[in-house]
Amino acid sequence: MVQTIQSTRKQLEDLPGCGKSVEVHSSFASQWANPQKDVNSKLPPKALDSLRNTVLHRLDVESTEEIPFSLILVDGILLFYDDANNESPGAECDTGLFIYAQYETLKQRREARSAYVTKDGIWEDPPGYFDSIVWPNFVKYHSNLIAAHPEITDRKVTSAGGQKSAHEANVAICSSDMPFKDTLEVCVESILGEWNRRQQIQAQR
Repeated sequence: MVQTIQSTRKQLEDLPGCGKSVEVHSSFASQWANPQKDVNSKLPPKALDSLRNTVLHRLDVESTEEIPFSLILVDGILLFYDDANNESPGAECDTGLFIYAQYETLKQRREARSAYVTKDGIWEDPPGYFDSIVWPNFVKYHSNLIAAHPEITDRKVTSAGGQKSAHEANVAICSSDMPFKDTLEVCVESILGEWNRRQQIQAQR
């Protein structure tokens, strides 16, 4: 996966107009990118407008069309896994967003799904699968992040936390059990913080 991210980054950097607003949605659209029908109800319009105005002010632009960068979102359950023999794929990204959920929430979501469609057919979890397989492996493959952010497995929701450095990557940690507005604000702050960091580096050259 590290090689795939590196290759994709190189392709994007070679696109004409890179560094400005570049349309790459058709090439990198996800087949799973189907938001819930009620996604717009998760955040009141006034709260969304306020956040949008904050972004425009921080970037010193007047409209979203003037935002000076594009985003490529890389999603994966093992993005931040790292050990002595494997480089973390997430380290290849400019910034990281780790949105976790509490044990009870994850278990409820998993058990609410009747089955999964895989390349080998239909998969149904056997009894006890979450506690014996899913959760232990989640803890195992995120041990570095959990060591830096024990709230991930504390089974209680803490504050948003904001931007933190962990696991050799710039990773913002927040819980999806928090209000949606708080989760979104952490994500936006992470992106804006990385953009400001890159602008400062360029100014020093």
